[in-house]
Amino acid sequence: IELKKLGSRIRSIRKELGIKTAEEAAHQFGLQRSQYSKYESGSGNMTYLSLVTLLQKMGVSLKDFFSEGFD
Repeated sequence: IELKKLGSRIRSIRKELGIKTAEEAAHQFGLQRSQYSKYESGSGNMTYLSLVTLLQKMGVSLKDFFSEGFD
C-alpha cells in the first residue's frame, strides 16, 4: 500500500468530518501538527498501530477506511 493513498484517504475522511485544516485535525485528535501533516501528505511512514489509533479517534473502522481507493 502506498503511503500517498493512505494520506489521501485520511485527508478525505478529515474533510468529511468537517475539519477544515490538518492543524485543526491534529489538535482534535491529540497529535503533533507536524506528524499529522506527514500522515496526510504520505511523507511519514505510518505504523499499523498509528493508523488504527487515528481511525479510532476519527470514528472510522479499518473496513470502512479501506473501502475506498484501495484494490
